[in-house]
Amino acid sequence: MQRIDLILHPVRFRILEALAGATLTTQEIAERLPEVPKSSIYRHLRLLLGAEIVAIAGERPVRGVVEKVYRLDRPLFLSAEEITGVTAEEHVRYFRAYAMTLIQGFAAYVSAAAGDGSIDMLADRAGYTETFFMATNEEFDRFSVALNEALRPLLENGAVAGRRKRKLAVITHPQDT
Repeated sequence: MQRIDLILHPVRFRILEALAGATLTTQEIAERLPEVPKSSIYRHLRLLLGAEIVAIAGERPVRGVVEKVYRLDRPLFLSAEEITGVTAEEHVRYFRAYAMTLIQGFAAYVSAAAGDGSIDMLADRAGYTETFFMATNEEFDRFSVALNEALRPLLENGAVAGRRKRKLAVITHPQDT
């Protein structure tokens, strides 16, 4: 199975999102994904381990058994070589799977936020928008580098009081006018 298929599977992608910046046991992953049967989480973790997308960070005894702790083995980045030869139909299928994870994540946020009857997206620094602009490839490349440089310090942050795990999804494509 190709790495792109392993990563962009809806359940595996959510497991990988849970592991982003964390080390978790199967039980902890299951608590973050309550709608996914634990047996499925084990099966998907086995595939991710076999492809070296996920690694075992350690083991710890829990009630007489040894429980594995998982982490991402490397950043979830698909290289140019990994997407070479992907057909237009496959790109749409992969994007659809990715977009569904965005929708599921946002739905989980608003469902949890609405637990008390109100959602304060401004206070939570949450939202969605899109904008259009004109740029040459070189101008867009400079923008991408600047955005990555601005994000780098945040990617190195550890979990401490007051910090929330946040998701920034950036989707770019040329727009015919």
